[in-house]
Amino acid sequence: MIKKALACFILPFLITPVFSQQEVKSVEWLPEEHYFAPLILDPTESQSFGALYAYHEGGEWRDIIYAPLALGFQLPVVNRDKGDYGFEIGFLATVFFQFEFIEPAGMFRVNLINTDFKAGIPFTFRKGHFSLRTSLYHVSSHFSEEYIFRHGLEGFSENLNTYEALDVHASWHLKYMRYYAGLGYVLNSPWGREPLKVQAGLMFRTAIRPGSKFNYIAGLDLQLLQETAWSLNTHLGAGIEIAYRKSRTFQIMLQYFTGNIPYSQYTHLKVQYVGAALVGHPF
Repeated sequence: MIKKALACFILPFLITPVFSQQEVKSVEWLPEEHYFAPLILDPTESQSFGALYAYHEGGEWRDIIYAPLALGFQLPVVNRDKGDYGFEIGFLATVFFQFEFIEPAGMFRVNLINTDFKAGIPFTFRKGHFSLRTSLYHVSSHFSEEYIFRHGLEGFSENLNTYEALDVHASWHLKYMRYYAGLGYVLNSPWGREPLKVQAGLMFRTAIRPGSKFNYIAGLDLQLLQETAWSLNTHLGAGIEIAYRKSRTFQIMLQYFTGNIPYSQYTHLKVQYVGAALVGHPF
């Protein structure tokens, strides 16, 4: 009887270290590493970039330089690491600008066409090489004043690029390759935007030499939107990446896009553009 009592008393102390090793490793505020790395070739991903493109629309290459610019980030606010898996919640925000460089009548001019805003909250689950990101976000699109005056716009038109949506993306890392796929659904749109989006892509990444902070990268992003009658948007890119910290990277890329323009209120426009881009992730 005494032996049984001693066993019941001592047993919890023997098994406590075992369970304590399986407890939460840490809760980290403003962590350096993302549980879900940005999708570099998604044109509407929250990140910072600047690009200069030759621009094709209406069956011809236009005599302009198309120059989209974005100032944005994805900030991990807090994560909870449970060893072989973990959770993260963050904040994302981006302002997308679309400029054109033109030279009418021999006078060089830079015109701001449109500004899009995006803000939201991502929640991420990660286990090993797999991660799942769910993002609830708002998008709104606004013509610039100079564009309105230059084209004599009067009154309001349908703005299908203003809405709230929920996206879910899954990502797998396998050695040099990253594969991802996602679904999106518009929760609210004042102009009745069609709700569904399907997305998939891949990214190849390998160090220039072992231990180097410079990587070769190449990939593609594919999107199908119900709003544009399931017409395929394709974005290709290749270049060099500087990974100065785990989740703080900088890319210099050549890129090509074909499909419906991903910005502004003119999402019905079929365009192509090709050129160079600088992409950065400050957080």
